[in-house]
Order: sequence, then C-alpha cells, then structure tokens
Amino acid sequence: MSGCGCGQAPIAIGGCQPPKPTCPPVACPDSKPCEHCETIPLRDSAPYRVAATASSTDPTPYYTIANTHAALDPVVAQTILNSGTGTFPADNGTHNGQHTWLAGVVHIDPTSLRGNPTTVTISASVHVRNDGRSTACQLYGRFALWNGTAPIRTDLLGPPDLPAGGDDNGVIPPTAVSLADVLAGKIVVELNLETGNDDTCRVGPKQWTVDSFVLTVQASAPGCGRPFLRTTCRSCDGTVTCTTDTLDGSTPYAAVPPVIPVASCQDGCATARPPCISTDRGNAITRGSDGCLYAPDTPALDPSPCNAARNTTGGLLVPRIGLAGIAPGGNRGIERSVDIDVTGTPGCPERWEIGARLTPVSAFLNSERQHANLLARAGTDVPIPESDIVLPEVGVYHIDSDVRYALGSATGGSGYIIGWLRDETTDTLLTSFTQIAAINAAGQEQQGGTTHIMTEYTVASGPRTVRLHLMFVLTGGKISNAEAGGTDSNGATRMRFLKVRD
Repeated sequence: MSGCGCGQAPIAIGGCQPPKPTCPPVACPDSKPCEHCETIPLRDSAPYRVAATASSTDPTPYYTIANTHAALDPVVAQTILNSGTGTFPADNGTHNGQHTWLAGVVHIDPTSLRGNPTTVTISASVHVRNDGRSTACQLYGRFALWNGTAPIRTDLLGPPDLPAGGDDNGVIPPTAVSLADVLAGKIVVELNLETGNDDTCRVGPKQWTVDSFVLTVQASAPGCGRPFLRTTCRSCDGTVTCTTDTLDGSTPYAAVPPVIPVASCQDGCATARPPCISTDRGNAITRGSDGCLYAPDTPALDPSPCNAARNTTGGLLVPRIGLAGIAPGGNRGIERSVDIDVTGTPGCPERWEIGARLTPVSAFLNSERQHANLLARAGTDVPIPESDIVLPEVGVYHIDSDVRYALGSATGGSGYIIGWLRDETTDTLLTSFTQIAAINAAGQEQQGGTTHIMTEYTVASGPRTVRLHLMFVLTGGKISNAEAGGTDSNGATRMRFLKVRD
C-alpha cells in the first residue's frame, strides 16, 4: 500500500484524509515526465451496511397456514435470531398439519445511517436440518418478511419431501422497505417449519435444527457510499491523459455514481460515532495521530513450517482440508459394513460432525391382502405380488417369511400347501419347496396357522425383487377350502430381510 517512498498509505474512513504527502501522488501508467498528476478524495453512492438486529416476538399474527399451530419457545427463538443454534421440537404426532413458528422484529441502529435515505434493503438467510424421524411433506415451511400484518415476501422452503438428515437453506432476497416502517418496528422476519404429522403425504412428526441466521440491512444515499481516490493526469498543455480510480492509491475500484467530493458531503454522510478498532493483540490496524486508520502492506505470517498460510500475488492463501466419508455399502469385506459419516454444517466457523455406524440394510413388510384362493388353482403356481421385498444392493441377506394359511375339509379329504421364495429379477429359486400345511381327514376338519420359511441369499448385483409363491396339491377326497398368503384376524403373512455382510 506504499507509494513513492512515502510509507504507509491510509485507509480513508468517514471522509478523514491525512495531510498531503511530500512526494507526488501515484501517476497513471507510462506517464511522461512533463505530465502533472493530481489525486483527490471522493465518495461514491455504493450501498452501505446498516447495523441491524432481530428480537423475538409473538408469531401469532403470522399464522396463515391451516390446521394447528405452535409458537417456538421465545428463548430458543432469540438464540436463533442471534445467529446461534436452536431446535424446533417434533409434535407428539396427534396434530395433522402441525407447524411451529418463530418471528423477529427487525431493528436498526439509526446512528449507522448516512445521508437521508427513505428506504432500506433487507435480506436474510438461515440453515435448517431435518433431524427426523420422518420425511418432510412437499414444501414444508416458509421464510417470510412482513410489514405489520401484510406479507412482503413469502418464500417457501424446499426441496420437496426433504428426508430425515437432509439440509436446506432459506433465503429472503434483498427487498426494499420503508425506513420509517423499520424504525416503527413494523418489519418482521418469520420462519415456520412442519413439525407434526401430515395426512396428505402420510408422514409423521419431525424435529428441526436451525442455525446460521444472517440478517443484512443496507441503505444508500448520493455521495454517502465508499470513499476512494481519483488520480487525474494532464499533459503539459492541460489535456487530461488518463483518470484512475483506486481505493488506496493502488487497488483499482469501479465507483458507483453519482460521485461527490469528500469536502462537500462528509458532514451529511458522517456517522454519529467513529469506527471502533479492536484492541486484540493480533489486530494490525492502527489509528494514526491524524485520525485516519492505517494497515500494514502485507499480513505478518509466522515462519513456522507448520503454518500453511502464505502470501501469493493474488493475496493471502489459506489451504482448506476437504473431508469425505464412506457412503453406505462403500466399505466392503467379509464382515458387516462400517461406514464413516462426515456432515458439514454451513456457518462461520464451519462445523463438522464425524461418526461411524454399522449399515446393514433391512426391511419388514406385511402382506396387506386377503388370502389367495389356492383351491381354485390347485396344482398351479400362485405368486403373491403383495409380498415383494427389494434387496437394494450387493451383499449377503438373511430372508425369512411368516406364511399365514387356512386349510379344511367338510366331508373328508387329503392334500397339502407348499411355498417357496423366488428372485423375480433373475428367475432364481431361493428355497426348496416348504410344506406350509397338510390335511388327511376322514371327516370334517379345519386348520389355520402360520408357517416359517427362512434362507440366506447372496446378491451379486442389485437391486433384486424377492416374492413368495404358493401351491395347493390335492391327494384325495374333497377339500372345502385351501387359502394362504394374506392377513386375517389371527395373523398375517410377513416378509423380512437383513443384510448380514457385503
């Protein structure tokens, strides 16, 4: 930041400028010896940041979604509005359409305003995570901006059907509002999330973690933007040869018009208090005796070989470490899988959660159907599509089935029911024929019960669909009913699988 051997260059704040240096200002590139260059301080009209906070308030006026409502605990709501981490607890599951609300009134510090703006621009962002246990239904919430009881922006939260463990970022884009309404406490940020059951999607309650809330307020007024330096070079006859705008005499800057001399705007644009300088020992910025702020040309870096930060021509470079986990099924061996979970949470600083878990996939299914009439198709294969289970990936699976049946004769007869499991994807028999039930009655006899089929199956490539098959075989006399594969008042046909190793 030095030039012409004058030492450190100042950072111009609030129109403050140091005494003129003893050497000429920085000239345009390739200027001739007879040229004259002059540098003057200016201000442009770029938007500037206004100090802003949000305070928790009663969210009841912003309940616009049908069915039941719940207000987030105000202490938790304020923690979130202070950019901390809070939890939207899951409902007990008895309320259809349950949403939980928080609301925060936007406040600004009037002393941080420059000039006389009549409007300000408000934007906000927040991070949410579905902690489960259920998938969120469709578009599951809203991040909104209100003026009194009138919505200004209502941005729905997505992606649709966010699963348990899924993350999303809510954003309120920059929106212009009246400065008078902000000062009157009428501007409110509102967030609601689906925490209860939803019969439309047939999902249950879910809990949310909410963090990284950021509220940004900006304002602008002519000539109250960023201070910068304009260097103008003229030839010996007074003709302008070039004009260069910089922030500090060397860093290029594109000014936002209109541009006004500092001397004519500093009274109307100055804030009520000077900028605060941190007293941390590591702070390299200092305030000079002339009232201006000064910074070193380059950061001072520890020469230790363990320090990964270094100076480059483009600026200070700090390498970052990329963390990666092992996806389910990615760690294969003769024993059960152990996968490594690495989850990054947005924010400053970033937070990482690292853990390990056993990951055998599994499933359970009730065959919700009436029994198949096996007597009507005696001697033929009767598949039960309602029993289908899908083995999703490569591995060794333990598969078992409870087969519910009814078998009887009114006048006497004999026969039996058999069952087996088949891989429908590859047309492969998983089990040999298993006797489900048998009868050999001289007179009237009725049976009912449940028989178990169990096997271990190796899948070389997934996914695979496994289905239960049944058959009745008549061996003598007359059988009055033979049925199986469904659910009755005394039990159900069930299918289960558990992956035991890769």
